[in-house]
Amino acid sequence: MIKTVVLLLALTGTATFAQQSDVERVNRLRLYEQVWRAVFDNYYDRNFNGVDWRLQRELYRERAAEAGSDDELYRVLRQMVGSLGDAHTRIYSPDDAFDRNRPSGTSVGITVRRIEGRPVVSWVEHGSEAWRAGIRPGFVVSRIDGRPVDALLEQIRAEVGDSSTPTALDLLSHDRLFYGLRDTTVSATFLDPEGRSVQAVLTRRFTEYQRRVIVRQLPYKIGYIELTGFGPEIEKEFEQAMLYLNDTRGLILDLRNNGGGFVSSVVQVAGYFFQPGTDLGEFVNRQGRSTHRRTQRMRTAYRNPVVVLVSGRSASGSEILAAAFQERTRGLVLGTGQATCGCLLGVSRTLRLNDGWKLNVSDSDFRTALGRRIEGAGIRPDLSVELTSSDLVAGRDKALESAVDNVTRSIAFGNRAGRMEFGIVIPPLTPPPSVRYQPASSAKR
Repeated sequence: MIKTVVLLLALTGTATFAQQSDVERVNRLRLYEQVWRAVFDNYYDRNFNGVDWRLQRELYRERAAEAGSDDELYRVLRQMVGSLGDAHTRIYSPDDAFDRNRPSGTSVGITVRRIEGRPVVSWVEHGSEAWRAGIRPGFVVSRIDGRPVDALLEQIRAEVGDSSTPTALDLLSHDRLFYGLRDTTVSATFLDPEGRSVQAVLTRRFTEYQRRVIVRQLPYKIGYIELTGFGPEIEKEFEQAMLYLNDTRGLILDLRNNGGGFVSSVVQVAGYFFQPGTDLGEFVNRQGRSTHRRTQRMRTAYRNPVVVLVSGRSASGSEILAAAFQERTRGLVLGTGQATCGCLLGVSRTLRLNDGWKLNVSDSDFRTALGRRIEGAGIRPDLSVELTSSDLVAGRDKALESAVDNVTRSIAFGNRAGRMEFGIVIPPLTPPPSVRYQPASSAKR
């Protein structure tokens, strides 16, 4: 009798487990279909960037159904969406806590970029665990949780899929090196400039990536403004910055760590540098409807020389602004690299999915006022300055130094500056204050 009861209990438990598995499978497939359908119905390109989207549905469906966890399901969905080769179309799990109005994520207090072919620390948060462990800009990341970084980057690229450009994929891959659940730890090995190993255990902490306006007065009465993102919260602050710097002889606008944001804020910023009604370009949806973006009259107007600093991290809205300066020869675009991100599509809203998941779908394409498409190509700077590990170690910002030099040339010689043999002594310029970087984000309309 006892054996019979035990057997019945075992069978009941097995049946319950099977029922739970069936429910989970149904829920996973429901979410999978929701993601696939949202892209199918809303994507700006009816040809899906040359991808057979109906085929993708079949390729990934069973893998999604068999996913053993949310993390595994996330990888499957991310790969399917990544097949579009679009940096803006992204899936967010509940753990990401994605909020387009208040960008956030996890951070270990450092950023890593590929510099001179190696994964190099480009920024360290002052006072963080990494800082206390002696990690500094210019150090090379060697291992993460015992794994060689190059092997980990290959795995990340395989999981992420494609992106808008090789630059965009490279940035995303390096951003995900320390990715994981918040409040968990990761061990890392770094190499200092002499090649000595430095160990550190870092905690993934919740971080809000604040969009900020950073203002400085540089030598020779040159103004400097760094914008870390575009959003309503920076608009009043930027106006105050322009009033403060309005009597400067030249201005440097730093967009090197600007991943974009709200296009309405881009238009507002552009209004200080261009005549009212200046066409910045147009967004076009899959039905062919076009929405032009034009500047409006602002409280003050800046008419003196401008240099715009960009990098591979300059994406989306910052590419709209840089393109306007370049196409209208309003200012020199100076970059650290061959091109900006090349990530410029429109996302009008974030779609809320089942169980707290969210999805951004690119629902419009963008063309500049001269008809140039930035997505997939980026903006090639008028002048490039190489970023080196040795400069990071020395705390030297050669791009900023070059920007000061070029602004001064424009002040002295106007349009003839490029043809003049001219040099000035530039005092040491410390890099801008360290702030948490803004991940490349959607061009929100």
